[in-house]
Amino acid sequence: MNPTEIADALEEIASRPFDGGEFPFAFAAAMGSPQATVSKLRSGTINKSKVPGAVLMNRKFYAMVTDPGAVDQGLSMIRSDKKAATHKPAILLATDGVDLSAEHVASGDSLHIKFADLHHHFGFFLPAAGMSRYKAAEENEVDVKAAGRLAKLYDALLKKNPDWKTPERRHDLNQLMTRLIFCMFAEDVGIFENNLFSRLIFTHAGDKGEEAQACIASAFAAMNLPNGQRQDLPAWADAFPYVNGGLFADALDVPKFDRGAYRYLQDACQLDWQEINPDIFGSMIQSVADPDKRSELGMHYTSVPNILKVLGPLFLDDLDEQIEKAGDSRKALARVLKRIEGIRVFDPACGSGNFLVVAYRELRAREMRVLERLAQLDGGASAQMFSGVRLANFYGIEITDFAAETAKLALFIAEYQANARFGEMFGNTAPALPLRDGGNIVCGNALRLDWEKVCPPPGENEEAFIAGNPPFLGSTYQTKEQKADQKNVFQGHIKSFAALDFVSCWFFKASQYIRSFGGCSALVATNSISQGYSAAALWPVVLSDDLEIGFAHQTFKWANNASANAAVMCVVVGIRRKSNAQKRLFSSETSRLASNINAYLIDAADTIVVSTRQHLFGLPQMDYGNKPVEGGNLILLPEEAEKLRQNPMAARFIRPFMGSQEVVKGLRRYCLWIADDEVQEALQIPEIAQRIEKVREFRLGSTDNYVVEKLAPKPHRFKQVFHANERSILVPSVSSENRPYLPVDRVGADVIVSNLSFALYDAPEWCLALIASRLHLVWIGTVCGKLKSDFRYSNTLGWNTFPVPRFTEDQLEALNVSARSILKTRYMHHPKTIAQLYDPDEMPDDLREVHRQNDELLESMYIGRPFRNDTERLERLFKLYAARIEKLKKEEAPKRMVKSNG
Repeated sequence: MNPTEIADALEEIASRPFDGGEFPFAFAAAMGSPQATVSKLRSGTINKSKVPGAVLMNRKFYAMVTDPGAVDQGLSMIRSDKKAATHKPAILLATDGVDLSAEHVASGDSLHIKFADLHHHFGFFLPAAGMSRYKAAEENEVDVKAAGRLAKLYDALLKKNPDWKTPERRHDLNQLMTRLIFCMFAEDVGIFENNLFSRLIFTHAGDKGEEAQACIASAFAAMNLPNGQRQDLPAWADAFPYVNGGLFADALDVPKFDRGAYRYLQDACQLDWQEINPDIFGSMIQSVADPDKRSELGMHYTSVPNILKVLGPLFLDDLDEQIEKAGDSRKALARVLKRIEGIRVFDPACGSGNFLVVAYRELRAREMRVLERLAQLDGGASAQMFSGVRLANFYGIEITDFAAETAKLALFIAEYQANARFGEMFGNTAPALPLRDGGNIVCGNALRLDWEKVCPPPGENEEAFIAGNPPFLGSTYQTKEQKADQKNVFQGHIKSFAALDFVSCWFFKASQYIRSFGGCSALVATNSISQGYSAAALWPVVLSDDLEIGFAHQTFKWANNASANAAVMCVVVGIRRKSNAQKRLFSSETSRLASNINAYLIDAADTIVVSTRQHLFGLPQMDYGNKPVEGGNLILLPEEAEKLRQNPMAARFIRPFMGSQEVVKGLRRYCLWIADDEVQEALQIPEIAQRIEKVREFRLGSTDNYVVEKLAPKPHRFKQVFHANERSILVPSVSSENRPYLPVDRVGADVIVSNLSFALYDAPEWCLALIASRLHLVWIGTVCGKLKSDFRYSNTLGWNTFPVPRFTEDQLEALNVSARSILKTRYMHHPKTIAQLYDPDEMPDDLREVHRQNDELLESMYIGRPFRNDTERLERLFKLYAARIEKLKKEEAPKRMVKSNG
């Protein structure tokens, strides 16, 4: 095929539709357009190759059209061509018009498909256009390649065997993938003879994989039979050792392979599997079976540093301290070994085993430290031949089948690698084969299973530690099944459990286990469980009178290597039976001892902040805005208001109408505001009369009796009628968590406040200084919680409970001045909106400075100086709140006594 013919083929490919629109042919994009590429190919000006039937574009691609059935040979030919090394193409490609194989030169990533399916894989060819596909910086390259190649193999097998897409057959396919991974790992680390499984695939599976099904099935059967019982198997099967251990115990069908699936299996075999990292590999392989996670392959794992935030204070730090104290005492070191052997780790949402793998690895490392020290004390000889840390002491529950299977495999890999290090240190280790029983991983629903049946209660000299990262799901995002699970857990214990995050179920189940059988737990959760309603509803039930929070990581960003790197704000909460042991609070990278850790993860008394209609500290009353309940007929857009104002009689009834968006984004809306004694005059205006009649009809059609009986007779007015005589201070009910301060504004008496804002009517200006402070923001974020990730304001729970000291008149005047300074500085940046002014990256320096001064002024009124951080702010506020509640209780006690005597 000459360049002109190749150009014709590329032109035809470039015109193919792909999923979602025209195919963005990356080769053509590299040259500017399909037409430009085709023109240059026809003229022969861009082809650097001398190979017949091939086109080499400098740093773009090297493509070859081969004879039928010679795609693999063609790819090998252009791969070995010296021109490829000189011109460094991003993509190698060979096709015979039926099959197509391509390869990324830099990464080695490969593609084996039917030529007709090329338009479904445009993303693979982006490097030819100079566009890189995302790869997270901290990933192990081998893990990424392995997951990517196995994902392609998985898809290719499903395409060839569509009947395997049923749940029953998917389980078989998941087991197949687990066994293949084991074989490739085993031959690279010395468990099998070097390249034993790869030789089988390359030698006995046929040119295009036509014999792969049969030879893989025979290999699996051989690994489940001791030598001498393999008479019905091919002679080559005798080379495979007896594996046992459950991995190959069940007879397993093997799907049919086509050329694409076979090539992906060959590609996977060529990786160096001994470099696999079991800490994260499990999660990466889990994503193989989940197409929804393919765009983030290898990025949905929990990082090791984050796992250690859980395991460290749960038991590893204590072990380290015990080892340190043991020093050179043989008896003390022996007690450490005995303790390590008795530790059970249970992850009731184990996924593909990350927490269990890291826990196993860390325990083995500490065991080897102790054994090494004992060997030094004994002159270099180790008295212990094998590890006392058994996989049987690691328990997990996982709802998805493939993840559960992968967790078992990941634990085995971790065990093998730890045994290899053990052998290097002490000269002996347990034999790799046959496999012994692995980790106790149960595939099932953790919220329906009895945990004590999965992880039996610890016996004498044993400890149970529950650890993991259960799923976070707000009520809005829970499925019907998940809501039913939550009801199963909480019914009879918490009345209004529907608003709790799904992760709360695991904390409750963990508390039940600890209460009954002892042990400790530490789970990761969204920080919402220590805020607002969740803190008040969940923790009194979880802890009751007999459990306590032994340690906690306050809010931190749960970072992984996802390209979006979603800012999930998390906490870690450790629960145990009440004791005199130290409690520890972690914040950022620091930790400190705490006298008590309450539901808000603050070093303060176990006080729950509850709503109140009256302000506990004497601040002015904050009311709701006005709820229309009128079907939109009393609300006016700017153009509607302008048109209505053309009638001079109507102008007096049109008022600015402000809620959250109007305050924050400067949007404009208006409303009809008609007093009872103005109705007859308003009805003389036809446009207003029509709107009032529509309100009446809307309310009469309501299913709410209050609306029909109380509101419909007065269709000219809102449900509430609140307004100021001089001015109002507005606080939006919901605002972005990204702003450094809560949005608040002062408006004139003409403004009608909507029900999407709270309002202080005719309140002193210093109230604005309080609301615009960092102190108030951290209080609201903690006790009111958030709606999704946004701050959710509450007058009864946030404002009415906000602790303040007794202000002097001079202090209040200073706060008045500070409030005016904030407003004046904003006005200097007119017409910028609050949203623009308080963008954390764009906030003007002068506005940031007046807020800093406001914070310094206010905080000095609390403790004589600014607070060091938010933790100190919250601890002071909670101390004031607890003291106030205690005082009110004492004041109420005599009243209750008099009432009871009366």
